[in-house]
Amino acid sequence: MTFNHDDILKLIEREREVKRVVKETIENLALEERRIYLEEHPETKGNGYYTRSLITRFGAVDDLKVPRVREGDFRPRIIPERRRASMDLGDVILSLFASGCSVRDISRFMEIIYGAYYSPASISRLTDVTAQEMEKWRNRPVKEEYFALYVDATFLNVRRGSVEKEPVYVVVGLNWDGTREVLGFWLFGSEGESAVNWQEIFGELIYVRGEM
Repeated sequence: MTFNHDDILKLIEREREVKRVVKETIENLALEERRIYLEEHPETKGNGYYTRSLITRFGAVDDLKVPRVREGDFRPRIIPERRRASMDLGDVILSLFASGCSVRDISRFMEIIYGAYYSPASISRLTDVTAQEMEKWRNRPVKEEYFALYVDATFLNVRRGSVEKEPVYVVVGLNWDGTREVLGFWLFGSEGESAVNWQEIFGELIYVRGEM
């Protein structure tokens, strides 16, 4: 089975676990933004949340909890004012969720979003929140058996400071009930597809994340 850019985004759209982690990551980033704001504005306090939806290329994120404050002009910068996200979150997920994406890569992404609004120290805190969420998803256990595995590598544009084409390695598990499950994305750099990289991927799935 061969995957292209649109195929991968469609898999993401159907992957509930990815959507859940995206939602939690956005909410945790927004919550950390409020903590930073309250530290800088001690005259006000947090005032719960309101909910809204966010439309992205890979589907809608519903019931998103947006933190607010009692007084002041606080607005989480990770959440756009309009319902439709201006950035391509599908491509963001491919970059951030992929094993091989470093904390430095995440930090660069945070600087693109937050650079005009927060200090380097605050961006570092927001980077830590994102890195923790990404690691949870990357290291989640996989089942002991699947009916079949679909494996492929496709070249996509990946932002690491500059934008370059890199092979994104994809493994999708076909469950016995016919449903598909994205087991992971992997980035190893701009070199071509490699058998050594596949060996490392399967070693991770079997010996590190497998339910042995």
